Amino acid sequence: MDWVYPKRLAPGMTIACIAPASSSDEELHTIEAICAEKGYHVIFGASCYRTGLYGGTPKEQAAEFQYMMTTAPCDAVLALRGGYGTMRYVDQLDYDAIGHYGKAFIGYSDCTALHMALQRYSRLITYHGPMGVDFKESRQVDIDALFHALEGHLQVIEPLPEPPRGAIGTELGDGILRGGNMTMLSMLCGTKYFIEDSSLENTILFLEDVGEAPYKLDRMLQQLRLAGVLRRIKGLMLGTFTNCEGDDDERDYDLGYEALRYMEEDRSDEMIEPFVCYVPTGHGSPHQTLPLGAHVHFRYISNTIVVSPYYRR
Repeated sequence: MDWVYPKRLAPGMTIACIAPASSSDEELHTIEAICAEKGYHVIFGASCYRTGLYGGTPKEQAAEFQYMMTTAPCDAVLALRGGYGTMRYVDQLDYDAIGHYGKAFIGYSDCTALHMALQRYSRLITYHGPMGVDFKESRQVDIDALFHALEGHLQVIEPLPEPPRGAIGTELGDGILRGGNMTMLSMLCGTKYFIEDSSLENTILFLEDVGEAPYKLDRMLQQLRLAGVLRRIKGLMLGTFTNCEGDDDERDYDLGYEALRYMEEDRSDEMIEPFVCYVPTGHGSPHQTLPLGAHVHFRYISNTIVVSPYYRR
């Protein structure tokens, strides 16, 4: 099944905001004002006004997400925040219908469950990008990058930290970008919402997280190793790991180095040498927008990531 490119956004279109995970107390008028400056209209789902732990019951959130991603009068769907809640209803969505409408979905953190489910069953390219919680004047660079991607412009992300292998060579590393929040991915590993087995060899796995000590990150890395994921993926893209320093005796832990070591273990001779690269995105700023499910290129020679436009023409 071919990948579904989302609708390309242009000023004059409408963006729907929802709270697909935890409830939100964001200043909705600020989000509306920033979108208006970009030329977009905004509508807010009922979940944006709910209080309590979540943006609604699983049934309410599933129904709202389904509506906004299909027949609602909007062209893209923006999550207000993450937190927790999306895993409670990923099994209640009509993925064929969502793929048919092909609307852009933007979010990160707990929204990783939705990204993974949409990519596996709708084959829809989605966006790991700033959410409503990030729509502040202080985050203008990140917001500009988000709209730059949604409007179909070429992205060249540079410069990146030097990869753990050492000297930057001349080969290219490329593949289909999948993944998101590392904790969420570890929760999904082994379920029917994880990356389909047949796609692993062409996958660049993206990982980021917040507030997890190095020993917890390593525990999740071991899960990916023991599940056979690391030895089969083409490469690994590591985002920002915010507030993940841990205790003093954990400060020397190097996730990229450790992951690369495991990627090289028991690897098939038919597979190319794996790679690790870094990108400044995750919880906090900077937050580069990444199209999940899209084909991306990591250029060793210039240490940049090139992301071609991904939208429905």
